[in-house]
Amino acid sequence: MSLGKKILSAFFEVEDQNEEASSVKTETEKVSTAPVYTNNSSTSLDKFKKYFEQLFSEANIQGPDYFEFSKMIEAMSVIPDEKARYAAAYAGLSVQGLSKEKLVETARKYLEILASDAQNFNSTIATAVHEKIEAKKIEIENKTKRINEITQEINELSASISSLDNEIKANEEKIKSSSEGYNTGLSIMKNNIEKDIEKIKNYLN
Repeated sequence: MSLGKKILSAFFEVEDQNEEASSVKTETEKVSTAPVYTNNSSTSLDKFKKYFEQLFSEANIQGPDYFEFSKMIEAMSVIPDEKARYAAAYAGLSVQGLSKEKLVETARKYLEILASDAQNFNSTIATAVHEKIEAKKIEIENKTKRINEITQEINELSASISSLDNEIKANEEKIKSSSEGYNTGLSIMKNNIEKDIEKIKNYLN
């Protein structure tokens, strides 16, 4: 599946059209797989929270660090005093080798992870907007333009049909008039000749 389809697959169902699958994933192929936001803010926030926790977990910074520290603070939410929670969490992890410097350093690393993922996520959004919204708008514009062209063509054809219909009626009148004139003249000529024939028989010995 191409990079563009991988990006869109985070938001929409995209079929792989017989492209060769690559087992090696380079840095440039990494995309954000953050969940799609919905109107249910509580459900969406839970999804995003789990997503970021998984993102941090996959970062796999060795030893106790900010991630474990933040989880421990969360677990100590029953302690009303925030300072006490921070102190207790730090005390519990410091025995495992966590120092204040490492805590701040790893916290900044997670900020870098978030920044990188945000960049990928925004790229995903930009691609989705282009392919799922802007491209559809262009398609609508093209089809609207085509409808206008077809409408104009229909109007021109209708005008042409009306003109041809008028020509047909005019030609029918001309042909009818000519036919009637011919038949009248023919009848007169035939009648005159027939009368002449009778006169010739009677007048000439």
